[in-house]
Amino acid sequence: MLRFIVIADSHIRFPDDDVETYPSNALMVDRNRRVVELCNDLEPAFVVHLGDIVHPLPVEDAHEPTVQLATDVYSDLAPPIHYVPGNHDIGDKPNALVAVPAVADENYGVFEKYWGQAFQSFDIEDCHFVMVDTPVLNSGLEREAAQRAWLDEDLGAARARGQRIFLFTHYPPFVRDPAEDEHYDNLGEPARTWLLGLLAEHQVEAVFSGHVHNFLYNHAGPTDLYVVPSTGFVRPDYSELAAVPPESESGRNDPAKLGIFVVDITAEDHIVRPIRTFGSTAADLPAQQLVEALCAPDWQSPVGVTLRHGWMTDVSFPTSGLDEFRRKTVRNDNLLPALWEARIASVRIPIGDVSTPEAVARIGHLRDRGMRFTVRSAGIPDRHTLERVAAVRSRIDRWEIVAPPEAFEATVATLRGAPEGLAAALAPLKPIGEPGAPVHHFVTSGFDVAGDEALEALLGMPDIEPITCLVFRVDAGSDIAPALETAAERAAATRRGAVVNIELPRGGENLPFDDDAAIADRVIEAVHAARQVPQVAVYLDSFVDHDRSYYPRHGLIDRRYNPRPVLYELIAAAASGA
Repeated sequence: MLRFIVIADSHIRFPDDDVETYPSNALMVDRNRRVVELCNDLEPAFVVHLGDIVHPLPVEDAHEPTVQLATDVYSDLAPPIHYVPGNHDIGDKPNALVAVPAVADENYGVFEKYWGQAFQSFDIEDCHFVMVDTPVLNSGLEREAAQRAWLDEDLGAARARGQRIFLFTHYPPFVRDPAEDEHYDNLGEPARTWLLGLLAEHQVEAVFSGHVHNFLYNHAGPTDLYVVPSTGFVRPDYSELAAVPPESESGRNDPAKLGIFVVDITAEDHIVRPIRTFGSTAADLPAQQLVEALCAPDWQSPVGVTLRHGWMTDVSFPTSGLDEFRRKTVRNDNLLPALWEARIASVRIPIGDVSTPEAVARIGHLRDRGMRFTVRSAGIPDRHTLERVAAVRSRIDRWEIVAPPEAFEATVATLRGAPEGLAAALAPLKPIGEPGAPVHHFVTSGFDVAGDEALEALLGMPDIEPITCLVFRVDAGSDIAPALETAAERAAATRRGAVVNIELPRGGENLPFDDDAAIADRVIEAVHAARQVPQVAVYLDSFVDHDRSYYPRHGLIDRRYNPRPVLYELIAAAASGA
């Protein structure tokens, strides 16, 4: 295994620089000194910095002194470091609608004096690593033409040698769609099409980009496109992705979103392991034990989660000043880092999440990254539902159908026309509330492991061959381990698999449940029980806080998509049992 680390957008500045506007500016040096310590602890083969190493621009008097400061900060790195130029390092990409000075030949002197060539490549084992100067693209400078010729030849030679290729850029080619309009955060044409063409032609495995200061995951042809978080601050415009107000500094100081990528290259794949630094300036966060767990190669979460909130929803927002005359659209990918941190591979999603060819393709890309999907539908499947399931069948592990017990027979009959080879799980619709109550407004689903008339009715039907799994429910007041054992036994007796949905604690209809310790106890109980009964697919319900509507309660991450303490309790419990 080959390990390297990617960092981005450190924006190092002197601690007294513009602290009135943003008090966190005073922390940039110390935050990045902590990143250096963290990188040294992880002992990677090398580190790549994706640019915006310093904050003052090349035309400012403070630029070279700050470059000297940054060089001092990173001189303590034990592994070698390679630098990619960012717009704060050599000037912005050509953009007539932004007043910041554009890239120019005279801006490269300081960068090259301290950090070497703006574009370069190197080999380790059978891998080829390439640093690309993206601010220069579309500039018309001679160095742009020189890089184009060099990059085409360099990638072609690596491809001919059969090497796996990884690219590093400051600007991402795009943030949402290859055909999106140019804005502050992407490459303009014709450079974008040229670069994407090279990725496809030379079968580049992955591209790591910075500039956005937020996590994004996209895909282009054979290539995974990652946008890496900042080590210094968060771009405040991207706080629009959250459904709650920013925490501080209009969203700019959101420490849980700061971090690095640890990338492990195996014989078959590459694995991205996000590590949050929490903006720490000392060796207290993240804790060493947590970092060791996050980077250990030999564990996986034995439980999945139900994704009730949107996890690939498009959000359009303005960026006043930087994109004064445009609105940009990105997909909200903020759930993915938390899932990847906790190595939660299995997720349950509603059928509406596979309603477009693009969504189906994205699920396929995430499946290639190790995720596994259960799609849930409700009611007797109609033609439209069957078509959706057929379109995604090769990309999902299971189709879960929730139906009223009186509709079981019609549901099973409909499934006889479903795609072959797809695991179909059945769950009964269940009212929430006391039995015999005149009204039940709220519902849940799943067979009762202690005994269920609906299950007996199903098993009494003459032909339930299309049903390959039974879905059970464990409410928040029931012990998990015996419930899983019973579910496994009941399902095995019918020669079927078992899916168990574990409901996390909740209060009343308008009574928030925010006891994180109780939630953590429940999650740890589920992790240990799931490990003891591995033949059962176990899901926690749900993953994200419910802070409005009915039954408000905490989950594993909050509405800013930042971890609750329970997420790290899950990681510790899962990693300790590996």
